[in-house]
Amino acid sequence: LNHSELEDLMFRNPDVIDFKAEVFASGAGLDVLSLFIEVRRGLVVEQACARLRERMAATFQVTPEITVLEAGTLGREFEASVKAARFVDRRG
Repeated sequence: LNHSELEDLMFRNPDVIDFKAEVFASGAGLDVLSLFIEVRRGLVVEQACARLRERMAATFQVTPEITVLEAGTLGREFEASVKAARFVDRRG
């Protein structure tokens, strides 16, 4: 999974306003991809998440864990950093 490819997929997704990706090591020895997203107003959140999971599975053969955040949450988090930490590796 390439950062730029994931970023392209996410920003081409009309349902998603903003996102952050984090990778964790699971107890089973597998990596887990968590996506934190903000969705456009007026969408059914469960449907937007289902569409995103389908796109991720079709494109990267990965099914992410998705957490939907309130609009503006990521912008505030990124403003507090010199560089937006859109990709975070927490395996470590």
